[in-house]
Amino acid sequence: MTNTSTIILAPFIFAFLVFVLRFYNREHAASAANPSFLLAIATVVIAGAYLILGVTGLLPPYATIGFGIVGLILLATAILRMFMI
Repeated sequence: MTNTSTIILAPFIFAFLVFVLRFYNREHAASAANPSFLLAIATVVIAGAYLILGVTGLLPPYATIGFGIVGLILLATAILRMFMI
């Protein structure tokens, strides 16, 4: 893993926090089948996969860019969902 590997996780962390805040504040934690809850779980699974692949050395050369893009997409989705009613 490179020195930039931890900065790639920042969008995942922020997206997770926004999804969880929306799930508890706006949706009142009504059901585990809510999209916010499922997206929060997906965010954790993807970030965990990035960490596991990086630690085991199985991370392909350009996977960091791919994970970064996915993290930014999840963060944008989280922000858009926060303003949706």
